[in-house]
Amino acid sequence: MPFHLSLEVAFRRQACVVAVCLASAGAAPAVAQSVPSPLHNKSVVLSWNEYRVQRGDDGHMSRSNTGSRFVVYVSSAGRMFSSFARQNPKSGRTNKSELAPDGNTGVSGVGQGQRTMRFEGNQMVSENAMRSGARRVEATFNASFTSCALRVLYGKEGGANQYHRAMNGKMYTIISTDVTGATCSIRPGNLVGGS
Repeated sequence: MPFHLSLEVAFRRQACVVAVCLASAGAAPAVAQSVPSPLHNKSVVLSWNEYRVQRGDDGHMSRSNTGSRFVVYVSSAGRMFSSFARQNPKSGRTNKSELAPDGNTGVSGVGQGQRTMRFEGNQMVSENAMRSGARRVEATFNASFTSCALRVLYGKEGGANQYHRAMNGKMYTIISTDVTGATCSIRPGNLVGGS
């Protein structure tokens, strides 16, 4: 089973535990589709905070707080361009990744994994791979695509622990992640690379 499909099942299982189960764990994932026209020439702006407990390879337990800002611009042709920036306010460390429709990426800082972008029904979905496991970002739109709600989930691959490289360059096993302050808004024009 391809990596993103196996994680799809894991995300669905986790969603049943931490939120409302939207689909059964055994259900086939939705097929990616074109971006709905009401979102053309608009930006979807997502933001949230992550409070994480993690264990370093040396056994040391630590806590971190990271703010995330994820902006997706849909061109007039329905092509998606995205920018994902993260910052730890305590250490000041940051990282950023940009993804073009053709798959080309640009990364700065440490700790950004490979990302994907697609639409599934009324949801815009992005998956961000870790060394093991992944983050799934879901923006769910109303019927007219004039408002949206954000949900951020974490999935394990084949039951393995979530394992990632943090912004300090060290490897950690994630024990828990709490997401707070999740917001989603739709704005006119291209805000990728801007505020």
